[in-house]
Amino acid sequence: MAGAGRSATIADMRQIAIFAACASVVALATGGCGVDLDADEVHTARSFSFTGTELKIRSSLGGLRVLPGTGGAVVVERWVRGKAAGEGNATWSLRDGTLRLGANCTMILGDCGARYHVKVPPGVRLSIDTVDGVILKDLTQDVDVSTREHIQVSGASGKLRLLSEGPITGERLRSANVRCRTSDGAIKVTFDSPPTNLDLQSRDGRVTATVPRDSYAVTTASKEGEDRSELKDTKSPRTIVARSTTGDVQILARGDRAGS
Repeated sequence: MAGAGRSATIADMRQIAIFAACASVVALATGGCGVDLDADEVHTARSFSFTGTELKIRSSLGGLRVLPGTGGAVVVERWVRGKAAGEGNATWSLRDGTLRLGANCTMILGDCGARYHVKVPPGVRLSIDTVDGVILKDLTQDVDVSTREHIQVSGASGKLRLLSEGPITGERLRSANVRCRTSDGAIKVTFDSPPTNLDLQSRDGRVTATVPRDSYAVTTASKEGEDRSELKDTKSPRTIVARSTTGDVQILARGDRAGS
């Protein structure tokens, strides 16, 4: 997964710029670039006491993986590299219900980056706002996410509100209420149990939902693509709305009817 390794977004673009700059240097001089393009990661961990009911996570740089933890503490593992690994260039704090994660990668040349694993107490509502990609794994609480990059969710059972400028994917979902919005990317979600309210919308990308066979009130629409559903639209308290401006939209049914 994207969050398990180094982020393939901002970090990759930074390295492309580095290579281009080095090529220019070599063209103008006989010496090499002399820049570390693949810096080693430095790993540290910290535990923050926490007894609140809602946690905000704010990250200015780096992929974020959020995992189930235990009560009374928020545990953060951090991997930083390059300039971010220098003294005073990476920060973390938990004050007034907000976990802030930061890394300074302001530089001309060189590799620099950060990534985080955050373990959160059960039952704590989460609000996540970050620049890079987010992975949510096996969380039971309600989660709001806003990011510019890929959102990946697996095994979640709480309410999800996901906002991205990139793709959104979900698998093994048991959440009753899911809302996904992306401006530039596909949405693909798969459910292990029937959702009660599923609302998906992409401005520029394919939208695909796979749900257990059951009764749903289904709405599909695409302005420039095709839309189809393997489920009939019925008068049901369970609703599915899937829309895209430019991409195809499809609702797929899996297995036997839930509860049969």
